Amino acid sequence: MNPSRGSLLGIQSGPLGQSTLNLRRLIAWGDHYKVDHPQLDAQHEQIFDIALEVSDLWQRRGDLQRLRDVTDKLARVLAAHFEYEEQQFVGTAHARSAEHCEEHRVMLSELQVIRERLEAMGPGRVRSEAGFLVLSYVLGLTVGHLSHSDMDAHPARHAPA
Repeated sequence: MNPSRGSLLGIQSGPLGQSTLNLRRLIAWGDHYKVDHPQLDAQHEQIFDIALEVSDLWQRRGDLQRLRDVTDKLARVLAAHFEYEEQQFVGTAHARSAEHCEEHRVMLSELQVIRERLEAMGPGRVRSEAGFLVLSYVLGLTVGHLSHSDMDAHPARHAPA
């Protein structure tokens, strides 16, 4: 493979290539993700912004320490978001709140494992393994959990108990 064209799947077409543009569109925040709760919507938007930052670091083969820092930030933001969201379930008639809260615990646990794996990597640039680890996680978080599970489970969509 020609080194000037990139050696990682996903960056072969360059920072403004097809894969980058499609990924940015996939994890871009938009009004269609709003749950009509200003605090939760702001938190969700912040999480999507972090996901885009992860994507950019991967696409541009950014600094691995920066990816660790962004992943640490994501862990803090998610923990606060999940706690706030779970507080909103109190007093609602949402039948799946326990299941939804368990998703939160599993996702935080998965993110901790990813953070530990990133810490075990030496210094350098974001390469395939590190990038795919975090990118896969944020895709599941944004496109999976936030855009589906949260949309279905949002407390504002359920009448008080």
